[in-house]
Amino acid sequence: MNLNNDSISQLSNYLDGQSMKLLDTLRLELQENQKWVHNLVYQTIPESKIKKERCEICNSKEESKNLEKHHDAGEKHDYRTATVCIPKCHSWLSDRQKEWDARWKDVNQPESLRQAFFLLGLRDMLILKSKTGNSIYERLGYSYKEKINVLLGRWQN
Repeated sequence: MNLNNDSISQLSNYLDGQSMKLLDTLRLELQENQKWVHNLVYQTIPESKIKKERCEICNSKEESKNLEKHHDAGEKHDYRTATVCIPKCHSWLSDRQKEWDARWKDVNQPESLRQAFFLLGLRDMLILKSKTGNSIYERLGYSYKEKINVLLGRWQN
């Protein structure tokens, strides 16, 4: 026996409604992510010194001694920071920095490399944030790949 037209119409309406709810949720999550990225990009030097009460990556509430300011591009390249928990998030992010382009270890790099290091750090933070269950962060992080490679001089614009 097949579903009648009324049943199909009701089922279709339900499925459309669920899709719209998901789309609304994704929009909100993307807006939250955009706000977080914007705040990091436009962070002032005084703001970079303020330690938050929660890890900005996994959102865990920790005692202050278990939170650290992580320099997104590495302290020698930029002042911008995120508050991250120790040892989970900070260790992972610091380990990732060790795998970056070898020029990251040197000081006084040109603006293009410092921008690349900033994007690498942002990418890594977004990838780690995605492990909290939101793949939007990971997809956004990996979307920076082409720009990072151009800034590192690996690809031409």
